[in-house]
Amino acid sequence: MTEHGRKIVVAAHDHGRTHIHEHESNHNNQNGHFKMAHIQTDFSSSDLVTHLNETETVICVFTGSDIHLTASIIDESLKAGVKFFIPSEYSLDTSNPKIRELLPPYQTRLEIQQKLKTSGINWKAIYSGIILEDALKTDGILGIDALWASVVIFPHKKETKIAFSTYRDIAKYIAEVANGGEKREINEVHMCSFRANLGEIVEVVEKEIDKPLERYEGIYEGAKKEAAERMKMGFFDGGVALLGRVAVWNDEVDAWSGWKEDVSEKDDGWKPEVRKVVRMVKDGEVGGGGCGC
Repeated sequence: MTEHGRKIVVAAHDHGRTHIHEHESNHNNQNGHFKMAHIQTDFSSSDLVTHLNETETVICVFTGSDIHLTASIIDESLKAGVKFFIPSEYSLDTSNPKIRELLPPYQTRLEIQQKLKTSGINWKAIYSGIILEDALKTDGILGIDALWASVVIFPHKKETKIAFSTYRDIAKYIAEVANGGEKREINEVHMCSFRANLGEIVEVVEKEIDKPLERYEGIYEGAKKEAAERMKMGFFDGGVALLGRVAVWNDEVDAWSGWKEDVSEKDDGWKPEVRKVVRMVKDGEVGGGGCGC
């Protein structure tokens, strides 16, 4: 920790480059604002230790096939004396063995957690459900295409409520955990913006686009086969996105038992957020393929 404040490092990987974002607060700053520096690192041990020196908290935001990079960040965090670590999770529950069996990145996430357990660093995994903005993309985990007014529905119990989080709320969860808002001796926490079943989401989408969605039946074995083909062709993240639908909807996976009902689910406060994202998809602000898990 610096003499007059605290230093937080956010590690990310984008377009083949690893970035470090340094945030340093100063107790003399009346507003408690952070001074931020954006640094591209060569990911060498010496370079990482330099940037991690005097850091209190490390937050990792790696995604997809980049999650394995977290292991190196942990090693250098130990050398630098980091006190608290938030690994890349922000999605489904890594402790669920059936999810790990379906989705390879979740096995990597478990290995990262095991490494943290033996490291001695205090840490916490944030499970935030599926990301609303990504889930509503054309190739997203919900199977909803707002542009072509269609939805692919996999067999599941109609009352199954899945947990959603917006990017904005995930950032709030991270800030809360980093600032000690959750007991640090508990290593896993389930958070979400809201929970809803597919029928409720479809109803909101249909009202926003002012037309009914054409329904198509999803087949689990067919999805697994296509996912394997995607991965074989080198489209790893695309294969994972398709397997994500199996993980989310298949009742045998039991992906949602960790999230409990919240009082906010008893009103319709979440519906404007869904409508907003649907408009973003239609306007091209949210586009391309996406998983959300």
